[in-house]
Amino acid sequence: MHSENGADWPVSMQIPSHFTYSRRGEQGIVENDWGNDLLGIPAKIYKAHSVLCRQDDDDDTVFIVKSGWAILYRGLLDGERQVIDTPLGGDVVGFRSVDGPRFATLASITELAVYEFSRKALVESILSNGRFGNKIACALARLNAILAEHLVNTGRRNALSRTAHFLLELEERLSNVGLSSHGRYECPLAQHELADILGMTTVHVNRTLRELRRAGLVSFKAGHVEVINRKKLVILAGFDKEYLR
Repeated sequence: MHSENGADWPVSMQIPSHFTYSRRGEQGIVENDWGNDLLGIPAKIYKAHSVLCRQDDDDDTVFIVKSGWAILYRGLLDGERQVIDTPLGGDVVGFRSVDGPRFATLASITELAVYEFSRKALVESILSNGRFGNKIACALARLNAILAEHLVNTGRRNALSRTAHFLLELEERLSNVGLSSHGRYECPLAQHELADILGMTTVHVNRTLRELRRAGLVSFKAGHVEVINRKKLVILAGFDKEYLR
């Protein structure tokens, strides 16, 4: 796919398939490796652009992302959609406290490896394994904070701040799983997907990215993001990474 100014927008991009979730603490970096299987369950691999579950499906499968990129989105009656989140390594998707239809659709952007549990099995594992339960609780708390920031992003931030905030959030989340370094990371999201995440049109996203690049703040080209001036970008976005801990 090509943007209106001639930049390449990848349909998909292979992401390294290791998975280590890490968080920074007062004593340095604490790493939690879920391993090649989780509670004896191997990861299931989905090809790029696969639908793992659909909005309004009546099943209770919970997904824990091991590696790859996905989007979680809510379809609207007029055929449009709002991307709620871009689940990455360590994120938990679809965990609910009650039975009922799914709120959103989960689809892969790249090849995606996930652990799949029934809600009952996951709850039993949480209750019987304190360390595992703590990991799940931390992942859900982080997700709650991320969704709150996304609400503020689409509801109150202008186009420049909104886009800057999302790119900084991606950098921090990818850094936590070893996929970003020195302000650089690969991002396989196509322009229309960015538009659905940011609540903007594709034309507006294109124009906003050009403005950010011309201002010497951040570059997003051919699936590669580079933060050029972090200090100014953070100020523009009002970004505080504490919500991602």
